[in-house]
Amino acid sequence: MIITFGSINVDFMFQLADMPQPGQTLLATCFHTEAGGKGGNQALAAARDGAEVFMCGAVGQDALAQIGLSNLEKVADIDRVKRLEQPTGCASIYTDSNGQNMIAVASGANLEASSDCIEDSLLNKANIVLLQMENKPEEVEKLIRRVHQSNAISILNLAPAYRLSEDILSLCDLIVVNEDEAEALGRWFDCDPSAESLAARLQTGIVRTLGGNGAEVFVNGQTIRVSAMKVEVLNTTAAGDCFVGVLASSMDRGLSLEDAMKRATIAAAIACTRTGSQQSIPHGQETDQFIVAEMA
Repeated sequence: MIITFGSINVDFMFQLADMPQPGQTLLATCFHTEAGGKGGNQALAAARDGAEVFMCGAVGQDALAQIGLSNLEKVADIDRVKRLEQPTGCASIYTDSNGQNMIAVASGANLEASSDCIEDSLLNKANIVLLQMENKPEEVEKLIRRVHQSNAISILNLAPAYRLSEDILSLCDLIVVNEDEAEALGRWFDCDPSAESLAARLQTGIVRTLGGNGAEVFVNGQTIRVSAMKVEVLNTTAAGDCFVGVLASSMDRGLSLEDAMKRATIAAAIACTRTGSQQSIPHGQETDQFIVAEMA
């Protein structure tokens, strides 16, 4: 079973031919709203891949709250999502014709979410606890400490990049970063941004995603690299969150870290072939079909 403590947003998605420049107004070719947020995306990815998922976080008491929870409520337990006076978090996402995106986030209720909503009895049943950095850092730190005292595995997606203390980071079982976040960690802790160097510096497992070049992990003195599936990219908005969620669900059901990374990489590639954020995240059966096709 997986617990996700994280953000729940509503994404305002703008499709454009090119990204607007400062002072420039462009007409979007398409617009829609969709559920998002790193916490929600990763919880949904894990649940769609077959895991039992408990989502913990906060939304407002506004009209956006139902949109933000519309996908999660179908596949995950959302009883620990609090309804607060602050507005539901939201994000404006601009995607160009090359599939690249720019995102601005208003955190809203996410910054008032408390990890205390996860009771000890639930934490003690969990195999994995997923965390990101779109909630208050103090709440993330508090939960990392609690997970460290439990039997659960903590997976921290350090996104957006935020400088937690070395002591806190070393308590995580696995830290997932993309290339930019790895560069930030390397600057903060004066080391190379490779998974091996970061793992040696922080004394924990490091997964570094490499976009079209796949991903690498250094854990227990060993480097594992997996390649990316070659696809025609339409949108990368939720691909990283899809990777983390499917990595967690694969580990939850007992796959080795290498096999979990391979499955997560394939699921993320599928997400890149689709538009949108949560609507791009595949179900487990779809990932299975791609794996069978790749092996044929």
